[in-house]
Amino acid sequence: MGCGASAPEQSSGGGAASESAVQRRPAADDPTEIAKSSGIDRELDRARQQEELKVKLLLLGAGESGKSTIFKQMRILYGSQRSDDDLRMYGVVIRSNVITAVRKLCGLLRSLELEGQLSEEPAPELGGITPKAAYDVLVAHLIDNTGNPDDLDVPNGDSYDWVGSVSRAGLGANNDAKQFLQLAKVIKILWEVRNNVRCWTIGLQWS
Repeated sequence: MGCGASAPEQSSGGGAASESAVQRRPAADDPTEIAKSSGIDRELDRARQQEELKVKLLLLGAGESGKSTIFKQMRILYGSQRSDDDLRMYGVVIRSNVITAVRKLCGLLRSLELEGQLSEEPAPELGGITPKAAYDVLVAHLIDNTGNPDDLDVPNGDSYDWVGSVSRAGLGANNDAKQFLQLAKVIKILWEVRNNVRCWTIGLQWS
């Protein structure tokens, strides 16, 4: 009796649930549902195609073997374009690093007493100060702090944007980056001296 009574209840309950599911199922010929389903299918196909276009690279190697370096280089060469804000931020950092390196190298040239080699170099063919004079300017402004910033060309206009003095540069105002813009000409004169290559090489070996 108990089994006979329970069977109809289960049957009727299952039938009610099945009927409810049928009622909730969208009609096969509903244009709205068909369009929605087609849109989902197109999005899935588009996502699948984009995923297939991706080139995946597995880098294996021991620690300090250059995996991160290769990854960063690949991203620079083939990654998304850098925005103007990114370029300005990188410009601030690079200019600051150049001034730091030149300050250190000039100090090493002085400590190794190699300035005399610069006195033998003539001025550039197109005119301008001699390499020794350019070195003296750098020492005065970067090491001895005896140079007057007012004597240098002060960049104006958008140039200040490349030293971090505006918010979109991504960094706060950086004095080394500003000094680079002011001293770029004398740095270029000193760096292009042929005999000075030996001076820089010795300086780098001692750094």
